[in-house]
Amino acid sequence: MRMVLIDGEHYPDVTAWAVRTLGDVCCAVFLGGIEKVGSIESLAEKLGIRLYYSDEYLASLKRALMENHVEEVVDLSDEPVVTYEDRFKIASLCLLHGVSYRGADFHFTPKPLGRVKKPSVGVIGTGKRIGKTAVSGFLARTLKEICEPVIVTMGRGGPEQPELIPGDAEDITPEYLIELVEGGEHAASDHLEDALTSGVKTIGCRRCGGGMAGFPFLDVVHEGVKLAESLPVDLVILEGSGATFPPYRADAYVVVVGAKQPLTHISGYFGPLRLAFADVVVVTMADVVSADKLEKIERIVMEVNPEADIHFTAFRPRPLGDVTGKRIGVIMTSTEAAGKARSYLEPLGSDVVEVSGNLANRPRLIRDLRRFERVDAVAVELKAAAVDVVTRWALERGVEVVYLDNEPLNIDGKDLAAAFVELGKRVLEAGG
Repeated sequence: MRMVLIDGEHYPDVTAWAVRTLGDVCCAVFLGGIEKVGSIESLAEKLGIRLYYSDEYLASLKRALMENHVEEVVDLSDEPVVTYEDRFKIASLCLLHGVSYRGADFHFTPKPLGRVKKPSVGVIGTGKRIGKTAVSGFLARTLKEICEPVIVTMGRGGPEQPELIPGDAEDITPEYLIELVEGGEHAASDHLEDALTSGVKTIGCRRCGGGMAGFPFLDVVHEGVKLAESLPVDLVILEGSGATFPPYRADAYVVVVGAKQPLTHISGYFGPLRLAFADVVVVTMADVVSADKLEKIERIVMEVNPEADIHFTAFRPRPLGDVTGKRIGVIMTSTEAAGKARSYLEPLGSDVVEVSGNLANRPRLIRDLRRFERVDAVAVELKAAAVDVVTRWALERGVEVVYLDNEPLNIDGKDLAAAFVELGKRVLEAGG
């Protein structure tokens, strides 16, 4: 069955004709506009179907979606009643309910989402380079207090067949990662970073392409989930990639928002779809934007999902090896982050003598490394060119490699770790 969206800028006879022509229409949602209609009651009588209407059109749409079994929402409205921004909000709500949404020249179709046979938590984001993998690793490390988790990733450089990493950090050495590179693999893939930083089992998968709403075009996550289900673990963490999320409906969601992102990427397009999934929202890099922007982000989240638990955080570099008494060269994916790392690493007894924020820019990174001849060790995030460029450069010169984790710390007085434990307990008690 179909649902139609209508407005008062069309004459009722025209709208009724369109409804008859479409066929299989069970109900309609009135979006607004009064120029060409009389009363709502007379319009409903003319259409001969149930008509939903309120001052908040999204509330009416949500109610209609919940009360009717529809497979498609057809938009028969037009400007000026609805804007482009309105239609993205409508599309987000339809896709959240697993219903396709189409109009005269657009069609958004949800990809079917599977269900994991074990309790699951999804970690998805509103964009790339916002710290989603760091948050996922922190979630897994925290949940180890109450259960045995496994992380399933879906990176753009992931393996063709799901790859299980045991999670013993001692086995993930610079030499081991170089062997992977020489074997043709992407050794800085998300599942390796997760295993290294969290110490839990991880399963690496690949995906290619991401739609506007966040569905992957091609992926092997289904095979990865099957592997996870076969393991003696209690909970599966489904980690997204960039703004793309796994093709599974998790039992709960952590949504990562980058405070430095344009607000329109959070409030507009399909940002509301991602926020609507959230049980916990982690706003990263909240220490580098204004208080005014943080307030705007909070308002956006609350408008979309007032039940979400919001945490404003800053990343603290956490070395996964000893840096005491060493001259360190810090390499990260941004100059800002690399510069800030000095204030965390030097109190640990190191001397930061060089920094580079070009980890994701190989030509510039190679140029920067020419300045690193004085270092005893490089401290580097396990991302981008961390292995094929930085680790190889260091091993060739006998320079120690210390990988860095980025740990999210609350700057709002709240306790993210406690929120994750509470979320994990709730999911485990529900049983998936």
